[in-house]
Amino acid sequence: MQFHVPILTYHSQNIAGHATADNDHVAFAADLEQLHGDGWRFISLDTLLDCLDGSGVAPGKSLCLTFDDGCDFDARDIDYPGFGVQRSFLGIMRDFVARHGPSEQPGLQATSFVIASGEARGIIDQKSLFGKGWISDDWWGEDPLIGIGNHGWDHNHPDLGPERGGFSGISTMAQCERQVEEAATEIEQRCGTRPAFFAYPFGESSEFIREHYFPKFTHRHRCRAALGTEPGHVTAESNRWNLPRYVCGRDWKSPHELLSLVGD
Repeated sequence: MQFHVPILTYHSQNIAGHATADNDHVAFAADLEQLHGDGWRFISLDTLLDCLDGSGVAPGKSLCLTFDDGCDFDARDIDYPGFGVQRSFLGIMRDFVARHGPSEQPGLQATSFVIASGEARGIIDQKSLFGKGWISDDWWGEDPLIGIGNHGWDHNHPDLGPERGGFSGISTMAQCERQVEEAATEIEQRCGTRPAFFAYPFGESSEFIREHYFPKFTHRHRCRAALGTEPGHVTAESNRWNLPRYVCGRDWKSPHELLSLVGD
């Protein structure tokens, strides 16, 4: 069965204005309406992977929604310094359902890829996000509209030290165990469900994690797929350990550009 499914990626901390080009919340709300009006069907990553496994069929013109980094803006309306109250991604999805009814897009669900370590999130919050506790975990798993995915133990974030930054350096078994397995266990303890999907921080992956660890140790990490950020649609020929995604702001800046992108 042939399919051609784009995965879209948004970052809720991307707030630098009030337009679709510089505010992912404005973009997300506009994109949902534009895609729905153009006949696109929202499906979960699980539904997409069923297609990849040959056990499911996606509706025509299907796409998936993902959020990276797991900031509280994913699920909570927050007054962002300089730009006012931002409607959360979850709130935007709820508004969409309220306008159109739950039967219009029954497959609507996004996956938020979160950072497991509370200590790492605290440091990142202090250094890169105003230090207001806006990368918390108490909202994980609270609403079925947002599934929780794994974005690593600590994102190997540059805020954590001079040797940090990037994810292509995660290239040993011990590093993979920490970033994937230990992270998944921590996330499961906090939200009650073990994440079935991993998104590479920065969209980067080493050959070791992509070609050795993930495909050969499925019994340990128990992931269905890993996602990068190389632009492209998911097809039956895609590498499930480096699925492509389009990134808001990088690959499109308006609903019109998005329609042109996903329609390719």
